[in-house]
Amino acid sequence: MEHDFIYLPDSRRYLLKLAPEQHALQCFLLEEFELRASSYQPLLDKLQTLGLYDEYQFAGREYSLQVERMEVRVFHHSCGQHYADDQFLETELSTDDAALHCECGLEDLIRLLQAWQQFLPA
Repeated sequence: MEHDFIYLPDSRRYLLKLAPEQHALQCFLLEEFELRASSYQPLLDKLQTLGLYDEYQFAGREYSLQVERMEVRVFHHSCGQHYADDQFLETELSTDDAALHCECGLEDLIRLLQAWQQFLPA
């Protein structure tokens, strides 16, 4: 999985940039955890224990992560929700769910998390 890690010394901010199709994963990692290496450790520990047929779900404040058969799905909690007023929205005004969910392999996510942890402060 292609990624860029960026540190902005002026603001002391750590940024993670993933491909556009992985936007939901990028938001999940940046918004659901404190930007310290240790905050990701419980998730990484759990992901490393999963076997081929294991399932796992992590529900965050804005995003959820699901693992099933070694495939990871990340999605915003609003994905797929339709409201009664939606019938009155014009198609160009409807929600773009494509940026709110993504999928990747479990091994790719584990490698990304390990590299991200090495980049972040303890």
